[in-house]
Amino acid sequence: MADLFFSGVQFVIAVIAAAIVAYLSIWLFDKATHGIDEWNELRKGNLAVGVVLGATIIGAGIVLRPALAPITLSLDAAPVDAVALRILLHGLQVLVGLLLAVVSLGLSVWLFTRLTGSIDEWAEIARGNTAIAAVLAGVIIATALITSTTLEAVLKLIVR
Repeated sequence: MADLFFSGVQFVIAVIAAAIVAYLSIWLFDKATHGIDEWNELRKGNLAVGVVLGATIIGAGIVLRPALAPITLSLDAAPVDAVALRILLHGLQVLVGLLLAVVSLGLSVWLFTRLTGSIDEWAEIARGNTAIAAVLAGVIIATALITSTTLEAVLKLIVR
């Protein structure tokens, strides 16, 4: 029964983290796109904004996935302080994952847009250029896939 409770706690943490990741992804996109009102563009049906925003949310979820891996613990045999410590460590994993997701995706998008100096990606996306949006979405998802393996290694150092 205690294992079921702990699994429930992990599930709740995962749902809350997913909502926070979605919000932070939108926040990140908003900070990176000066002059674009994302919600207004989405209301107008700007597919390019939707593609990049969706990729940002998916990318952040990919990065965060290792942080949400279930922690195994036999609650029936563990003292209360050990259980509390494991729950606290799980929360720390989620926070590290959130931070790494936001920083890595933001940095990679910033760097990519600087390297492609002849193209103003944000102006093109605001105009609805889905080709540019697809390329930027690819950068975001590739960064997320690479960064998630790094997060997994970092988390192994935190929780041994």
